[in-house]
This record gives sequence, structure tokens and C-alpha cells, in this order.
Amino acid sequence: MDIKEWFETSGSYRDGLELYRNLPNCSSNLLRSLERESKSNLLKLKYELKKALESGNRVVVSEIKESPAQPKKMPEKPKFDDNIIEQSAKVTFTKETLAMYPPELHDTYRDRINCFYKACSLKIILNGLDDDAEEEAFSIQLQIEELWDRIDSCWTILNHWKQHKRIMPVKTTVDFNTLNAIQLVKRRDQIQTSISKRLPTINKLEMEVEASPEDKTKLNRLNKKREELQQLLIDLDVIRKILRKEEG
Repeated sequence: MDIKEWFETSGSYRDGLELYRNLPNCSSNLLRSLERESKSNLLKLKYELKKALESGNRVVVSEIKESPAQPKKMPEKPKFDDNIIEQSAKVTFTKETLAMYPPELHDTYRDRINCFYKACSLKIILNGLDDDAEEEAFSIQLQIEELWDRIDSCWTILNHWKQHKRIMPVKTTVDFNTLNAIQLVKRRDQIQTSISKRLPTINKLEMEVEASPEDKTKLNRLNKKREELQQLLIDLDVIRKILRKEEG
């Protein structure tokens, strides 16, 4: 079953989740949040798969035979307050200081912290919504997902510096606003193809480096490929945001 067939046949939630799990740009944070089937999660899953379908992804999975559903007691919504947020922040930032990073990464460091607090604030708002406020809940969930994706990206950049003392790209080097919609779609597709090709190369290099950790040439090549991938991901994100803005 592919994504198109899933939509046409009203495929099961678990099949849709497996399709999303196998996407090259699958978000681990979003995947965890989608594990429990619900109306709001189904809306979010459909949104992600529709986005993937429009991007030309050709993911195919075997249909999952579902066992009869067993009645489950719905868990209560977790309650968040300022004390919990402060405690979480202390755990997250205890050993992280701005002085640990070069000036080029200071904006990334601050962005990670700001996104964390904003995600916590949105989570509090989400928990306070009525059960029938599905559209608003879906909108907030998407915002939280985007924030955690930004946090993950920040950590990738910061950890790369801590481990290798190399600076990953942090912004696009191209002004994509000068391109029209057709050019943007073409460039988006080119970048997605490049990302798909780059990932197996990086996986292979990671195994080679793990097998020969003393080989600095291979490590440098791996880090260069990781940095190139990061630049592609940044450019792809910028293009997608421009296209969404034009569609809106």
C-alpha cells in the first residue's frame, strides 16, 4: 500500500502510521505523539501524508492486520504548571552555557531555549482546551511539532560543535524569494532527491568511521557530508515555508 492508495481506500490508522514512519523526513517527535489513535492525531497524520504525497514520496508498506480493538480507559490529560516548566528547563540547560559555543552559534543556542519555553506554553494552552475544540487543538499540535523540530535541529548543530569543533550551516545561503512558484517546486524536488541520496552515503560513512575510529580522513568526510545535509534541510524548510505562504 502506498500513500495514494491509503487515501483512496480509507486505509487504517496503523497503515497510515507505518507509511509516515517510512518517510525519509519522518519526525521522531511527531511519530511518538501519533502512537495513540485519536481524531486529532488522525487529522495530523492525514496532513503529513498529504504533504508527502504532494512532494512525490513513493513509500510502500504491507497492510497491517489489526486485532480486534479492546476497550481502553482514556488517560487523563497531563497537567503542566510553571514549576514543572522551570524544573524541566533546569534539567535541559544545567550544563549548557552560551560561553561553550562560538559567536556564530549563539543565535542557535538562544533559539533552542526560546523554542523550549514556547512549546511548554503551547502545551499548557492545549491541555486547557475543551475536547470538542479539535481544529484549535490540531493547530496548536502542529505548532508544537514545528518547535520540537527546530529544537532537534538546534541540538544537531550544537552537538556537532561540541563533538567535532566544526560549525554546521545555520541559515540558507540562497534568496529563494526571488524564485517564482514553478522554480520553487522544481528546486524543492531537486533538494529532496539530493537528501534521499545523501542519507545512505552518510549511513555508510558512519559505519566505516565506527569500524575505523582512528581514520581522521573518513571522519572529516563524514562531517562534511553531515554539514552538506544540514544545508539541504535548511534550504528545503525555507522553500516549504515560502510555498505554504503563497498557497495561503
